[in-house]
Amino acid sequence: MSQFNRLRTNNGCPRLARKNLKRVFALIGAILLLAPALHAEDKCPVEVKLLLSPPTTQTVIASLGFERETTGRVYLFDTDALDLSMQGVILRVRQGAKNDITVKVRLPKGNQQVDNSRLRERFPCEIDRTRAGANTSYAVGRKYKAAKVPEIGNDIYSLLSASQIKLLHEARVSIDWARVMRIANINLTKWETTAQSPYGKLTLELWEWPAGKILELSAKAGPEAEASKFAKLERLVEAKNLSLSASQDTKTSMVLETLTDHTLPPR
Repeated sequence: MSQFNRLRTNNGCPRLARKNLKRVFALIGAILLLAPALHAEDKCPVEVKLLLSPPTTQTVIASLGFERETTGRVYLFDTDALDLSMQGVILRVRQGAKNDITVKVRLPKGNQQVDNSRLRERFPCEIDRTRAGANTSYAVGRKYKAAKVPEIGNDIYSLLSASQIKLLHEARVSIDWARVMRIANINLTKWETTAQSPYGKLTLELWEWPAGKILELSAKAGPEAEASKFAKLERLVEAKNLSLSASQDTKTSMVLETLTDHTLPPR
């Protein structure tokens, strides 16, 4: 039998070509499988953030023309050992202009136990862009308005929606809810620029709690404009000679670090 005949199959297709076709089809299948996850990440809304020096709050308000002021409270829940935070979970209740319960998962870097693609496919995502880098999180909120905020874990767990519980399950969060409690009570003051502001839509948040203060300047951006929007915010702060905070971590991480000696995992 000739070399050509040995390479041919019964229907006349060379075996090598057939193997290559299998590889092509496998590659196409993999691309189609990953496409929804990649597309979902592309659609994550972005918020660019800079932390400013809290004593300069009134200077910032005057310099950037903030007018719309609202007040409220933010309550954080965790164990005394920060077991939720160590797994990348933020459990928050807000009261005031916004009244809700939010479960947010921001996976610690190096976490190999959770399939990020599954989270992207199933839950809303958002990206926080700070000087420390970009952090992708997955969050599910639900409206909640009550005169009294829960203080213990079992009570707050009973208020979670099915979607919030599913997010915790998908993120493989393991927690003893009997050990969870309300660990932070934060006074929130928020300002926003008007639609006519020459600086665009900006938000300023002041968090105050017994152990400290945080002043955050932020702006929203589309996924494709993350880098340019962040650079624009930095230029604005520099042009107005506004003082940056020594720390540029996320607000929640900074609050939790003042409540315990535990070092939170990088995100």
